[in-house]
Amino acid sequence: MAAKPLVGSLQLKLENGTTSTGKIRLKTLSFDIKPDAQDMDVYQVGQAIASLQSKPLYTIIRSNNFELLY
Repeated sequence: MAAKPLVGSLQLKLENGTTSTGKIRLKTLSFDIKPDAQDMDVYQVGQAIASLQSKPLYTIIRSNNFELLY
């Protein structure tokens, strides 16, 4: 079995106020990334994009997807 890398994604979760119960409301921005991008590079790009936003950064998430071939 082989795993073929597909396009990955970078998600920035930004704080977008609070709910009526006081929980943080989040807004998500998503970007496609190359599956072979280095983690530190993805993190730095996420930080750079977040610095351009008016809302505070909550977290950075990287997701990689693979197609399983038999």
